[in-house]
Amino acid sequence: MKSVVINASGGGADFGTKGNGLVEKNVSLEISKKIYDILKSRGVDTYLLRNGDTTISYDDRIKDLKSKYPNKDNVILISNTLNSGGSSGIEIIYPLSKKDTLPKLISSKLETLNDTKYYQYRYSVDTTKDYFYLTRETPGYETVIIRYGYVDNSSDANIIKNNIDQFATMVADAILDYIGASATSLYKVKSGDTLYSIAKKYGTTVDKIKKANNITSNTLQIGMSLIIPTEEEKNEAESPVYYKVKSGDTLYSIAKKYGISVDKLKSINNKTSNMITVGELLIIDEVNKITINKGDTLYSIAKKYNTTVDELKKLNNLTSNTLSIGQTLKIP
Repeated sequence: MKSVVINASGGGADFGTKGNGLVEKNVSLEISKKIYDILKSRGVDTYLLRNGDTTISYDDRIKDLKSKYPNKDNVILISNTLNSGGSSGIEIIYPLSKKDTLPKLISSKLETLNDTKYYQYRYSVDTTKDYFYLTRETPGYETVIIRYGYVDNSSDANIIKNNIDQFATMVADAILDYIGASATSLYKVKSGDTLYSIAKKYGTTVDKIKKANNITSNTLQIGMSLIIPTEEEKNEAESPVYYKVKSGDTLYSIAKKYGISVDKLKSINNKTSNMITVGELLIIDEVNKITINKGDTLYSIAKKYNTTVDELKKLNNLTSNTLSIGQTLKIP
């Protein structure tokens, strides 16, 4: 599994860019620490190049990176930054030598919050090299610079202020998807743990844990990481769908566009009035989805979730009552 090193821009005497009540060094560190906590909780080897309000040159950060993680082919470097200059939106920059797989994943998560683009940026002095110093001086590392928005744009600034946790969660989720850790849980063995106690804690069996980790004995070592198998067909809550309010929008026009009522739109967004502001993020969809298992019928599902067969068919655009194993259904 790849290691993840996180860089928080600025720090100490370097405040970074400032505007609309935002200071880059503070925001970048807050996001970085949250990403770090999420990845560590999933058993990913993670390291912060800046862990406090200290002045650290980029040369020193790069030396630290290369000293602690010399195996550059197995390291992702995420640099969290803010932007300024009169434009808007989230920008993700990746090296000329790397594919767009990871930045594309990150973009697909963040685009629900703001306009997002990912690209490579060439150095004008030598177009064979990357423009940004951090990317240019870390060849071989999978360096991704994320610029979460323009602090001198009031709409971007509001999105940043209101979505620090979501930024961190979405970036961490993208990384976990990319390194293949999202489909499993990881557990670090502590003193007193046994395979039986761990299996009981996570509602699985000793045999399943041994199989997932390719181990033959019941002996554990303190500090070792174990993959905890998960049920493949476990029903999951669908992530909310967001809409960014644009000039000219009304609650009525948005509700009509997404086929819901104004009252429901107000309810799921805890609104008491019809007032909305440009750049505001509205939750559009809070429905759940389930995966069809053997023996499921529209009637049994409707009964279980206190709805009707007709409502299920309407929500899922079904014309018949036939279901297929593995099919997903939205639940009102």
